[in-house]
Amino acid sequence: MGQSRIDGRILDESTGKPLVGVNIFFSKTSLGTTTDKDGFYTMKNIPPGRYELVFSMIGYKMEREDLIILDHDRIALDLRLTPEPIQMKEIIVTKRTDKEWQKNYKLFKRAFLGTSQNGESCRILNEYVLNFERKGGLLTATASRPLKIVNNRLGYEITYYLDEFKLDDVYVRYAGDSHYKEMKPRSGRETKRWMKHRKEAYKGSIRHFLSTIGERFDLRYAMDKDSLMETSAWNKIRGRRGKDPLMIEGFDIYVTKPGKSGYFDDHYRLMNRNDRIVFPGDHQNELRISFQKKILVIYRKESEENNYSKDLIKLRAKPFQKSYLLLNKDIVIFDKSGRYFETYMIEQRGYMGWERFGDKLPFDYMLPQ
Repeated sequence: MGQSRIDGRILDESTGKPLVGVNIFFSKTSLGTTTDKDGFYTMKNIPPGRYELVFSMIGYKMEREDLIILDHDRIALDLRLTPEPIQMKEIIVTKRTDKEWQKNYKLFKRAFLGTSQNGESCRILNEYVLNFERKGGLLTATASRPLKIVNNRLGYEITYYLDEFKLDDVYVRYAGDSHYKEMKPRSGRETKRWMKHRKEAYKGSIRHFLSTIGERFDLRYAMDKDSLMETSAWNKIRGRRGKDPLMIEGFDIYVTKPGKSGYFDDHYRLMNRNDRIVFPGDHQNELRISFQKKILVIYRKESEENNYSKDLIKLRAKPFQKSYLLLNKDIVIFDKSGRYFETYMIEQRGYMGWERFGDKLPFDYMLPQ
């Protein structure tokens, strides 16, 4: 595929002067740059896809631009940032000794980073920027500055711009923009360990699942003028589950039976060839997912973590991972790399829901060949 680029200049909205050191990055990726002394920036070798480009600098209002980048695109994008007073609410000593703040911070870490091995390996370096508020059973968190997170098990330093965090007795909701930077390994052994853990984090994840059903769609269908037709390759594997990408990657999908709520496992049946949950998108690299009620997803190539069993007070970990997906709108767009961008629109429960930000990889992570 052809690589694309973006060039531009960032100025102060009030003075018109160039801004040096503005952080410019694609959210949830490791792709980014900063402006030079004259306010200019360049981003090269951008793979095609849908992105959210973020412009951030302390003392200025953050700006975001949604982009769809095609092969060989050359985009000119200039911007003026609006000055914004710096919010300095944090008092480091007070927060580190305040029992109520410490209690809330413990709950935040557990709900946001997670209790998996990856989640527990994460450290927030500037936790004092967090502020908490309780109203009844609802805990909300805000951050006066971006969170600086180190994931020692996956080998990333992450800057996280927290937009929302809400936790009650049933659900946790959090959203924000993140930028990843690979840590420098201390040895070749550490590099291999990070690569192993990243691969494990990818396998069975929502991104792995979406990329697999995208691969399956491409194997099954091709456009013939304006019509979607089954391919000869799909007809050759009909009835041979061992050739189905779902089977190869280790996924089973169960759809909700007619008239059932999906609340119990016997409300589901194995998805068959007449069931369609993936549909063409508006762009070559994009697809749509749509289904009624919920689907149950079993991933059979990895067992549950012991920490998952402990959190659910189960006797032992199962040799597979069971998750439930619920769409909060009729159709959700995702790309063929398994990435989707609409916050909260694919609700994950079960094992995928248990995995939190500490288990996330940058969107530009690719499985080693």
